[in-house]
Amino acid sequence: MLLGRFEDAWLESDAIAARNGPDPNCLWDGRPFRGNRVIIRCLHGFGDAIQFLRYTGLVRRAAQAVFVQTHPQLRTLARALPHVDGVTSWEDGPGRHGSDWDQQIEVMELPRAFRTTLVTIPTEIPYISPPGPYIERSRYALGPRSKRRIGLLWEGSNWNSARNVPAPELLPILATPGVEFYSFQRGTGREQLGLLCRQTDIRDLSGDSPDVAYLAADLMQMDLLISVDTMAAHLAGALGRPVWMLLPYEADWRWMLRRRDTPWYPSMTLFRQKTPGDWRHPVHEIARDLGNTAFRD
Repeated sequence: MLLGRFEDAWLESDAIAARNGPDPNCLWDGRPFRGNRVIIRCLHGFGDAIQFLRYTGLVRRAAQAVFVQTHPQLRTLARALPHVDGVTSWEDGPGRHGSDWDQQIEVMELPRAFRTTLVTIPTEIPYISPPGPYIERSRYALGPRSKRRIGLLWEGSNWNSARNVPAPELLPILATPGVEFYSFQRGTGREQLGLLCRQTDIRDLSGDSPDVAYLAADLMQMDLLISVDTMAAHLAGALGRPVWMLLPYEADWRWMLRRRDTPWYPSMTLFRQKTPGDWRHPVHEIARDLGNTAFRD
């Protein structure tokens, strides 16, 4: 899949299943969804859920009903999906009991269920949108627009620190004239915001609400998000917002190799490290491209 050979990946999955029998880590029983009540369980990270919930429309074309069980922080956005009949989290139903559904599938199993290839990835984008009141709240909070707005996010979860960019390395980007910068950084990386504030103007927009719909609404107000490989980048892509993503030398399989674009998100551009651990090249590329007229007043 890193090489973009999805068809070969599914053949390998079939061969593994034939040799070893049913995989206890797989929830999908392999049967078609036709006429069934299907529950999609989002048991991986936020970004994984956002990326693969695009398949709900394909499931709904065949299924009698589609339910989503996801993280509490994603419930508001999942409820806004047009092809979903119900959304729950871990504590509530439907979904806790087998009588509530006929089939279950983990959200990251959906590409295999539909034998996805590079040309059949669902690209009806945007497929996620925050409710209207969230957008109105964000517009009011940000106030009148005077310049182009660019969001920044330099650190993701701690499980793969190679994805994270030390905030001071972004200073060449922050030197771009004629734009307003907004920090979406949460977690431990937020501690580095002070290093940037001492050298440039940047507004903290990270917020405290656990509801990801607030983040989605704020991203709708941005002209561009510059982010490492994290949930916010997936969310911006699912919203159809322009997003430039900084990738480490050994990037995740879904971004494949040597591509500047990605079939998963048409509005996303990839900026890759040339050597492991060295962010100077992709940061310089972004700083250079920000000088284009598309991001000037």
